[in-house]
Amino acid sequence: MTALSAADAAVARRADTVPALLADMARRTPGAPALITPARTISHSELDYFTASLAEVLREHGVGRGQRVMVLADRTWQGVVSLLAVLRAGAAYVPVDPADPEDRLRLVVELTAPAAVLGRAELLAALPGLGIPLIPAAVPDGFPAGIPAAPPDSPGAVAEFPSPDDLAYVMLTSGSTGTPKAVLVPHRAVTSAAGSLVPLFGITPADRVLHWTSLIWDTSSEEIYPALLSGAALVIDGRVEARSIPALLAVLREHRITVVDLSTAMWNELVEHLASGHEELFPDLRLVVIGGEAAQARTVRLWSECVPDRVRLLNTYGQTETVMVTHAAELGGPAGRALQDSDPVPIGRPLPHIRQALVTRGPGQGEPAELWIGGPSLAWGYAERPALTAAAFRPAPGEDGGGRFYRTGDLVRPLRDGSFAHAGRVDRQLKLRGVRVEPGEGERAIMACRGVAAAAVFPVGNDPEHLRLFGVFVPSGTAPATEREVAEYCARRLPRALLPHRIIALTALPMLRTGKVDRATLQAHFTAEATSAEATSAEEISAGTTSAGQPLTARLAEFFGESLGASCGPDDSLFELGGDSLTVTRLISLVYRELAAELTFHDVFDHPSPRELAQFIGGFARSRGEHQ
Repeated sequence: MTALSAADAAVARRADTVPALLADMARRTPGAPALITPARTISHSELDYFTASLAEVLREHGVGRGQRVMVLADRTWQGVVSLLAVLRAGAAYVPVDPADPEDRLRLVVELTAPAAVLGRAELLAALPGLGIPLIPAAVPDGFPAGIPAAPPDSPGAVAEFPSPDDLAYVMLTSGSTGTPKAVLVPHRAVTSAAGSLVPLFGITPADRVLHWTSLIWDTSSEEIYPALLSGAALVIDGRVEARSIPALLAVLREHRITVVDLSTAMWNELVEHLASGHEELFPDLRLVVIGGEAAQARTVRLWSECVPDRVRLLNTYGQTETVMVTHAAELGGPAGRALQDSDPVPIGRPLPHIRQALVTRGPGQGEPAELWIGGPSLAWGYAERPALTAAAFRPAPGEDGGGRFYRTGDLVRPLRDGSFAHAGRVDRQLKLRGVRVEPGEGERAIMACRGVAAAAVFPVGNDPEHLRLFGVFVPSGTAPATEREVAEYCARRLPRALLPHRIIALTALPMLRTGKVDRATLQAHFTAEATSAEATSAEEISAGTTSAGQPLTARLAEFFGESLGASCGPDDSLFELGGDSLTVTRLISLVYRELAAELTFHDVFDHPSPRELAQFIGGFARSRGEHQ
């Protein structure tokens, strides 16, 4: 066997990177569509020409291997070309939202140390001064006639092409301390993950994949690289930024989309819309990929009942640190229709490039274990955060020389078919009244109630020793559930420690730009609301009245009657009138919602009449006021 020269070996190594694979695709299928927008279609050959031209501009500005470029990543074809051009120049891209506030942009500069900012001229003009060079994304307007593929790169450009071990991009993800983490992702991780996703998705040159996710999030890589590296077309249409189901369906129909990758929260809304009978999915669509949050059995069943079996539903799991997708499960079809509300929905099995380890957190059999991920798609770690990197990226548990693993912080439970179900987060566990609870279990219970489209459960309170669980939900468009129905459903299914103190119906849940539920906003809003309500209510209760000036005993008699479904006098016993544990649950919820007074089951059992309970509440409120 003839030994490769050092130069030939370098070229061979670089053949397994995104720039080299895309250049090869342009040579093999030059006229096939690569990017489709409402205004124009760009072929793979044109895409390669534009990418090479902009990469040459970057090199002229001194950008090359080992450097980073901040990219103003808007939802345009120029935005995608900008990312690819940075890779072709041998550098790594740092995508940011052009609308981010100045302080956020400065923090990104501090964390990632970019050599320049690349973006469309109008975006650069609106950018605050960041102290680094600005490079307009001057992509040629046209494609020169007679050039079948990209022009030859300038002298030395091949040497600037990246190797699989070079950095490809830096993606920012939220941190628990409020400071974002800059995740360092090498080329090897990108091509390893994309190499598993192409056959999993079944992508072919005939496909049209919707670019739905913002370029600043890892999920966008699931859309871009499997599509372009397999010769398919990526469809870019700004209407999807409205995040509305009618806009999404219009884009799917007009562009004849075959593959779409949605957040689970957005998919929940889509299912409710389709179940209402307003519209149907279109015959071109063959694959819907979901991920980001746990799917619920009721929603999967509803999907399977109203969507033809020809449309695959793929539930995916992954993190920015493990790049794109690590686990996947086929849902829908007959199996989806057979799901019961309480059934776990699998996140699936690991993809071919993934290694996994399950780390138990206790001696109990059947208890969920923390999922650790290994393999070639791991990120390097976090920029400028060595301690955080060391804590998150660990040696293989229980093995010698087993490589690096990423601690996901996710709890999983094995299912009988060998796949896994998500069982909550290690870092979302709370200790309430001495009991460790997982709010995700409460969310799953609310979502399993008929007439619920979306839900979230979160802690409320400023004192860690006196936190309370709140639950919120969005009623579905068909036969919407009421707060009382959801509370009763949860009372029959959840242990007492997991029962939310309040269950509140909302018209919509606040969402992050990733498509996930913004629990931090919910927690802050209801903590502020509860603190204000408690201060007012304590004054009123200590005086023996409610906010309407009504005597407390009379108001409580109304609550007793509403909970029982029958009239109740001031000295009647709740239990002598037929009350049970469910009645007590209703009463506790009513008292909290209307009076902001927190009761336990024992409080009601010990004070079973309206008059006795009023005296107890009033005495507790006066005592609390004396000690504040």
